[in-house]
Amino acid sequence: MCSDLFCGNALLLGRLLSVMLQTGSADEGVCCGSPSVCSFVFRSYFRSDTYNPNLFDAGTVLFYGSPAPPSACGLDHKWIVMDEFRREEKLCDLVLHVTYQERTEDFKVHKVVLASCSPYFRAMFTSSFKECSASEVTLCDVSPQVVGRLIDFAYTSHITVGEKCVLHVLLAMEDVAKACCDFLIKHLEPSNVIGIARFAEEIGCTDLHQKSREYINTHFSEVTKVDEFFSLSHCQLLELISQDSLKVLCETEVYKACTDWVRWDMEGRAQYLHALLNAVHIYALPPKFLKNQLLSCPILSKANSCKDFLSKIFQDMTLRKLPPAPHRGTQLVYVAGGYRQHSLSSMEAYDPRRKVWLKLADLGTPCSGLGACALFGLLYTVGGRNLSLQNNTESSALCCYNPMTNLWSQRAPLNTPRNRVGVAVVDGCIYAVGGSQGSTHHNTVER
Repeated sequence: MCSDLFCGNALLLGRLLSVMLQTGSADEGVCCGSPSVCSFVFRSYFRSDTYNPNLFDAGTVLFYGSPAPPSACGLDHKWIVMDEFRREEKLCDLVLHVTYQERTEDFKVHKVVLASCSPYFRAMFTSSFKECSASEVTLCDVSPQVVGRLIDFAYTSHITVGEKCVLHVLLAMEDVAKACCDFLIKHLEPSNVIGIARFAEEIGCTDLHQKSREYINTHFSEVTKVDEFFSLSHCQLLELISQDSLKVLCETEVYKACTDWVRWDMEGRAQYLHALLNAVHIYALPPKFLKNQLLSCPILSKANSCKDFLSKIFQDMTLRKLPPAPHRGTQLVYVAGGYRQHSLSSMEAYDPRRKVWLKLADLGTPCSGLGACALFGLLYTVGGRNLSLQNNTESSALCCYNPMTNLWSQRAPLNTPRNRVGVAVVDGCIYAVGGSQGSTHHNTVER
């Protein structure tokens, strides 16, 4: 939740009430546009490294203050005009439908004003969300009265709260912030997630930042193909690829992400390639892939130290000097098919870390006695038999399961149906050994 933005509601409320008592009566409330009040409140509730006296007080960064008000209670003429336009419903390009319980209230506003005063609305109206071009947006489970006050603040740079409403403002602001965070979480996609993750980290919204990082880890391959990825600094990229929680089918995806990032600005980024390669699980790369990189990668031809580094690892691979490569993502134990009065089509996976069984996509055809192996992050099932009261047929099928999509696909079938077949992976190739068909036991091998 975005309550992480607060240092504690009790502390905040106590300090805020003390400010009110110092600056005016409870009925009069307090003008939160006052520089002294803003400074007092913000120094109390925000980390010193994120303190900004132009930000709205009350413990959240839902709204920034007006860009440059000439005084604490005065407004630049252009902001006065914008507020007049809003109140007269002129040139408004957005209707905010604010719903709380059974009550709904509409606010006609200008997107540019909300975007200039609110990082949440700025993300909503300047990113690839459909709301960017929408004329109506709905906010649920938020008090219309409080949203109205926040909108007033966006246009006038001040807000009045008293003892009767301060709790509602404080709690509702947290609800608004949470609603905005939930909105951004639901609309995460490869093209915007890096920017949203940065934004969440800057404002201290732990939940939004965590969900953004999880999205990046889960959709790493797609994220590395968008422009935002290439705007990362070398330190940010290094931190990202150093995580074992990255979910990739094969370490080649991480390697290619690094070389693509360097290629984006060869002159300025080539110096960071060696540090990035140290974070890649090089021993987990397929030997053939690494050999091709050494022979044809244009970046390596200009980076001798990196090429020497990879050449030594490739030599270790050819001599079978392979240290255990650390794993990326979640490691699962798969159980596919089987037999219980008839052949089964179900597949499950056991997560040793969480100690739970996961139900996955069924096989295309019920099958028992199949062989299986994992190659480059994909699960392959080989042969087997479909045994039921109506059927008893050996299979020559080669099926591929993609754990990233939870989908099965058919690959080139075996030349011979093989039940209870032995399966192994050697140098990136799948071998099917032996097996049976009816009463015939095979002594042949296929690759």
